Amino acid sequence: MSYRSVIEHALRVYYAEAADPNAIARELLAKYDADRPGPEAYPGELDMLRGLLTTLHIVAEHGDLDDVRKLLTEHHSDDQAARAEWEKASATAPTTTAAGPTGRVGQLLDAIRTARGEWPVHRAIAFYRDNVPALRSMPHRHLRTVARGDLRDLTAWGHLQRHDDPENARRFYTLKTRKDGAR
Repeated sequence: MSYRSVIEHALRVYYAEAADPNAIARELLAKYDADRPGPEAYPGELDMLRGLLTTLHIVAEHGDLDDVRKLLTEHHSDDQAARAEWEKASATAPTTTAAGPTGRVGQLLDAIRTARGEWPVHRAIAFYRDNVPALRSMPHRHLRTVARGDLRDLTAWGHLQRHDDPENARRFYTLKTRKDGAR
């Protein structure tokens, strides 16, 4: 028996004198669920943490402790900025914003949306070198793995479409087009 079913039973017993105690219990639990915060402190927090863990795993595997420190520092500042932005937005706007990629991955998606065109891994690497200071000192092979993972994640989340060109032995990504033709 789950805690939820115990709570629901207790509510039914408490409201036993009411016309429909089952409906009251379900209504109260639904209101509780709606008011309860989710697992994320702000939209995209889990995506940001997953990206950080992937990057840290790759970097730490090769003993680059200075790069790990830089990535953790960057994540801390990104996290604080995202929390402050979320608190500001939730205090001023009654509606919630759609969750999406944040941090490094969000920056890459914004660049792809702005520049359009084909995005092979080397273009994502160049973008990171130019725009994400914490990744500038990362060895090329590590940054390549990070860029490939980010492009793969954006594809899995439905933002990009992967294209394999076996004749030229290359792979690239483009912004996914909606069925109605809008992007």
